[in-house]
Amino acid sequence: MTGRLLRPRLGIVGGLGPLATADFYRKTIDAVPAETDADHISMAILSVPQIPDRSRAIREGSDKPLPWLLEAIDILNNLDVEIIAIACNTAHHWYDALSAGSRAEIIHIADAAIGELHRQYKGSRTAVMATRGTLRSGFYQKRLQEAGLGCHNPMRPAFQRAVDDAIRQVKLGNLAQAKRACAAAFEWCREDGLEAAILACTELPIAAEDVVPEGMLAIDASRALALTCVQRLRNPDRMRNTTM
Repeated sequence: MTGRLLRPRLGIVGGLGPLATADFYRKTIDAVPAETDADHISMAILSVPQIPDRSRAIREGSDKPLPWLLEAIDILNNLDVEIIAIACNTAHHWYDALSAGSRAEIIHIADAAIGELHRQYKGSRTAVMATRGTLRSGFYQKRLQEAGLGCHNPMRPAFQRAVDDAIRQVKLGNLAQAKRACAAAFEWCREDGLEAAILACTELPIAAEDVVPEGMLAIDASRALALTCVQRLRNPDRMRNTTM
């Protein structure tokens, strides 16, 4: 336990990857209507880039990242945080196991993203731009279906290859190439008549900056998670027991 003066209210599991975590931190800051430093939310960022590849583990049927993630959640609980955010979509494949071992509530990134989609989009056909592991896990598809929506990704293999490349290039720090790949993925969506896409990997909002086509809605799951965390911490009674 920490002293009461230094108690962080928000705990963040990050490093998956580091640039995406920095982007999430900035979005959390931007979500607070602060006039002074003290108006911002106290938080602890646990950046652990060594957690095994989440997408690969899901595709191989492995739970190799789970002990690492459980330990990260345990560390943040020992800091007495109020809520936890995981700055990685794919890691939410293990959400149930992580939540079961956590005193603090873990905000689900897909719930935050789909809630934002509901507020901004009246259609029913949405692309989910994500790692192959996230798509195989199916938690976005399940939640979209429960919300009366659907995942309608372009079936062309070139679409997912472009998404994969955009994610990989952000991790490599090649942002210009990441943007080109992301722009290509958006074009595949437009060719299929899709008007909305969830950026369901925390690297993708970085790749999507300035390349979202006119007329297409891109829901930034990282920003939606940041907004949900800030709203919950600033209005705990109103936000408690809400899922969207």
